Formats: sequence, structure tokens, C-alpha cells
Amino acid sequence: MDFPFYPKHEHGCKHVKCCPHVGGASLGSLVLAASEHGDYLRSLHSQLDAERKSISRLLEEKETLEKKVEQLKLELRLERQNRFATNKQKQKAESTTAAKTSPKKSGKRGAPCGHPAWYRKTPAEYDRRVSVAAPRECPHCQSSNISLYESQPDLEHLQEDIVDGRYHVNLFVHPAARCRDCRRWVQQAGQGEILGSRIGPNARAMAVYLRNEIGVTYRKVPRAMADLLGLKFTPAALIGFEKMLAAQAQPIVADIEKKIASTEGPVHADETYWTLDGDRAYFWVHTTTEYVHFEFETTRAGQVSRDILGEDFAGTLVTDCYSGYEAQSASAKQKCLAHLARAARDWQKLVRKGSKDFTFFERIKCWVTCGCKYHQQLSKWSAAKRAKQQRWLKQELQNLMQLKLKHEKAITLQQRMIKHADCWLVFVDDPRVPPTNNLAERTLRPLVIMRKICFGHRSRAGGEHMARIMTVKETARRHGHNPLRLFYRLFTQPPDQVMKFLYKKTSAKTSLA
Repeated sequence: MDFPFYPKHEHGCKHVKCCPHVGGASLGSLVLAASEHGDYLRSLHSQLDAERKSISRLLEEKETLEKKVEQLKLELRLERQNRFATNKQKQKAESTTAAKTSPKKSGKRGAPCGHPAWYRKTPAEYDRRVSVAAPRECPHCQSSNISLYESQPDLEHLQEDIVDGRYHVNLFVHPAARCRDCRRWVQQAGQGEILGSRIGPNARAMAVYLRNEIGVTYRKVPRAMADLLGLKFTPAALIGFEKMLAAQAQPIVADIEKKIASTEGPVHADETYWTLDGDRAYFWVHTTTEYVHFEFETTRAGQVSRDILGEDFAGTLVTDCYSGYEAQSASAKQKCLAHLARAARDWQKLVRKGSKDFTFFERIKCWVTCGCKYHQQLSKWSAAKRAKQQRWLKQELQNLMQLKLKHEKAITLQQRMIKHADCWLVFVDDPRVPPTNNLAERTLRPLVIMRKICFGHRSRAGGEHMARIMTVKETARRHGHNPLRLFYRLFTQPPDQVMKFLYKKTSAKTSLA
């Protein structure tokens, strides 16, 4: 507040200029100091008022943004529900909405009484009749005590399939046979027959191939098969095809996992994210030049890789610099030089050209190029030239780790090189080991493309089925087989016979015959 000061009033004081009560200070100085303090308080109050207004405005913006975020989350949830929801979930959502908008009605849920169910039409004609003999051994109890009942009519099984690129109907005729031990009626599948199925193995293999190799969606595969080949089925049937194929492939997948874990050569490992019912999941791949193994998990922890390779893994692990692989036991670990060069290329754009940090990134790229060239030309170079290049690669690595740098990104990359100092030049001592992890990167590429098409899975079982199918499919390619033929064998043969076929190397031309 301001203090009015009138020195010449009726009660004048002779000590106005030097008051003994205030330490000899003049009354004018005291009034001036009090006025300045009032001005300071007013400025503080005005600042507080401005901050309160600013805080109020920010709170209003915060509330508005929170409402927008909630609205976007709701829209995203509705979009995912519309895209990935099952029929039961859609019916539940519709019933909930109807209950809110209309009074509750009693009655049985579902289709009205008399609503016709959908059944697959039975073909009126068939193209080929196949007589199948009775089994010699019971598939249930493995007993050989099988009896034929000639008085009973033969069992007829119509199966639609694709033969030589056209729609074909086979009629399989089975005699009435029964096991005397377990008292069950028994049958054995004829050539190209799946017992109890209306759709044959060729069509199933082709549908699974279109889905998992070409990347066609679940709804478009039946449409393509119906328009091009005249065979109709539903998307749910395709999911059933994959489920059956994955169950048949499980023993083969387990055997491939054991073969990869027991190898003493290089094993390439990598992972990529996947969507599981709107949440984050991961596909892990471990591959050699002959075998490929995919694993679907909801976690990115390194324990997944350790469970696959085992605690006593004796091979060389080729990976990127992800910390999840640090606890993995291996005889040696090779870090990918391509990832190092990629980081140097991207971060070089952030530093001033001509600086020491810029030169550091440039030397890394040159060092990686020389290392890759050394591995490619190893068989063509003389022993003296190889020894000279090895000495240069090791000396240059030491020089790069000892440089004095200033930029944050350059220091980060240098610390990464120092942390994995023993993992950059393993390929120099072991010619079997490549300097990059490109084998795993190329193996994951089909999954990355598939992720952009299907947007993930709604259930964990779907991801696990895809992992098994991708495992046998990519391993078949490594052995020169056509995956379409492998799928057909999985539908028609036991796993041990399929395994023999899979591990038998052949040319791609032979596998198509």
C-alpha cells in the first residue's frame, strides 16, 4: 500500500529528517520504502494471477485432450472389434446395444424358430470311384484282429478336391470292418483322402499356401478358390485347415528345434513384433542354412531364445545388439555389422560435416564394408592377403574404440562397440560365421509383409499355428522342396514319413514334379 506523507501538517515533528525511533532514518525514506514494497507486492500478485490463468487454460486443454484420447481409444476399440471380433462377440455387442435402446424382452436367443441352418451341399455326381481296402491294423488299439462284415452295406465318402487344376469329386468306398478287441468300426484313408472331410488335401494345401505363402486374407482365399477353381468353402473352414496342418506339423517342429539347438555352427536369431488382439506380441526366429524355427510369444524377454536353444548351446549365435541375447550361453557371439553401419549412416546426418564425429561414422562404414568384403572374398584371397586384412580389421577396431568424440550419438555408438568388443570379428576366426544377420532378417521378411496385410491375430492359438506352418514351410524351401507339396503330405501322411521327405534334399525343379 502507499503511505501519504505530508511533512507540513498541524502536528509537525522536528525529528522528521532524523527520527530516533527508527534508528535515525528520515520519515521520507521510510515512506518511500513502504511504497516500493507495495509496488513489489502488486507485481507479485499480478504474476500470480497470470500464472493462475495460464494453469487454468492448460487444465482446460488437458481435459480436452483427455476427452479426445478417450474418444480415439473408443474408436480404435470399435475398429478392432469390427475387424477382429468373433460372431459371438458381435452378437453380444448388438444385444447390449439393443437392451439399452429397447425394453427387455424374454425369449430364447439366436435365430427364430424354423430358421434354416447352412449345410454343405452334397454333390449329385462324382468323377471317380475309389475302392479302399479295410485296414490291417486298428488305428485305435493297434490290434490286427479286424473282421469284415459283408452283410453290412459299404460306407461311401464323397470328397471334393482340386485335381490337375480343376474341380474334382471322388467317391471313396470303404467296406464295413470292425476291430474285435476294442469293438470299434475302423477305416483307412485311401490315396488322396482325408477321413471324415468333405474337402480333399489338394484343396486344403492350396488354401493354406495362398494364406501363409502368398499372403491372401482369410476372406479372399475362399473367394479366389470359388471363382478360379469352382470349390466353395468358408473362411472358418480355412482356419480349420490351418489348425489341422499345425497339429500334424508339431512333431516336425519339435525335431527342427532340437536340430537347431544341437548345431555347432552359426545360428541366426532375430524377432519382430506382432499384434495379438490389439496387444503387442512377438515372432522369434532361429535359423541355420538348413533349418528354420519360428516361435510365437507374448514377451520379448531373452528367456524365449534360451528356452529354444537350451542352456548348453555350443554353437555361435549371430544377432543384433539387443540385450535379450546377452545371457545366452554360446561358444561365441557375432554381432551384426550391418546394424552398426546402418546406425552410423543414420546418425552421421546429425553431426557437422568434416568434424571428428563425422569422420568416426565414415570410418565405421568403411570398416564394415571391408569386413563384409573380406568374408565374401575369403576363398579367393591368398593366405598373406587374408592375414594382412585381419590385422587391419582388428587394429582399426581398436582405433575406433579409442577416439575422443564429442557428439552424443557418436559416443553412444562407440560405447556400443566397446560393450561388444569381442563380438564384432568372430567371423575372422571362424569362416563359417557371416559378419551380418541378414539370414534371419530375410527369413522374417514374409512375416513383416503378412503383418501389413492381416494386422495380427485375435487369439494366441492363431499365432502358434502360423509359427508351426512357417517353420515347416521355410525349412522345406531350405531343402529345395515346394511348400505346396509338403502341405499335401502333411494332410495325407503321418509325421515320420513327412519328416523323411522334408530332410531329403532335392532341387526345386524336382520337388515340383
